[in-house]
Amino acid sequence: MASVKWLQRIIVTDRPFTGYYQTIDYAYWEKRDDIAELKPLTEVQVKAEIARPAEDEIVPAKSSVCVRGGAWACDAEITKVELSTDGGATWSDTKLLGESKLNAWRFWEFGWQTPSQPGKQTLIARATDSLGRTQPSHRDPDRGTYMINHLLPIEVEVVL
Repeated sequence: MASVKWLQRIIVTDRPFTGYYQTIDYAYWEKRDDIAELKPLTEVQVKAEIARPAEDEIVPAKSSVCVRGGAWACDAEITKVELSTDGGATWSDTKLLGESKLNAWRFWEFGWQTPSQPGKQTLIARATDSLGRTQPSHRDPDRGTYMINHLLPIEVEVVL
């Protein structure tokens, strides 16, 4: 890397830069009073993700599986992460790990007792921050594909 010299200059401005990536590509539509305005992405919204088990992973029936993941909140702290192991019908609090910090991922875990019957199970994580914001259930189509903070279920296979 010592031989790579890609940075050629730094320009300091007295107002926000309005280049293509700041105003068109990394942007979303915000509606107010029936008027839509293209806004640049500036923050990652509250969200939780499941890291383990992975999508389509096979887990044994009648066993304890540690479900793990991370949660994020911008300008706030993660105060709660809930996990559903039945596709969103019921929710349980997870154990938050480490110390809480602003603008940082907060890891979490949950000891899941898998069902005794084989079959597909849908796991979903949901985060809440210290400002009371909770991760939305559905994707906001005005936010394009850059602001993915809606609930992201994963499916695992329980086997005997």
